[in-house]
Amino acid sequence: MKRELAAYALLIVMIALLLFNIRTLDALIEGVETHVCRSSAALLRGESNLAVSELETAMALWHEAEPYTHIFVPHSEIDAVADAFFDLSDALRGGEATQREAYRRLLYHLDSIGQMDHLRLGSIF
Repeated sequence: MKRELAAYALLIVMIALLLFNIRTLDALIEGVETHVCRSSAALLRGESNLAVSELETAMALWHEAEPYTHIFVPHSEIDAVADAFFDLSDALRGGEATQREAYRRLLYHLDSIGQMDHLRLGSIF
């Protein structure tokens, strides 16, 4: 009976940690996406300096979370987000068409990270 109780307790702790991980990752992605969207809006208004500043803030948030992301996010996704950040930084200096695509690519990678860790029947079985 003690083994079963210990197993149940361990299962409850693991589920709680999983939910905490999902919440932490969602908060990180939401914060980064907020600044990316602010950057995009500033660029549309013609405020390129503010757009660059907001993008740098988003990049700083992402880099501050490196100790967490390098443990809980696949490295291929981390690399894809980093590449998208640098592509967007370069695009801010380029033409309008490349800027829109770069924003879309970055937001896509961030959203895909958030979707990977959510609970689904497919992720359990």
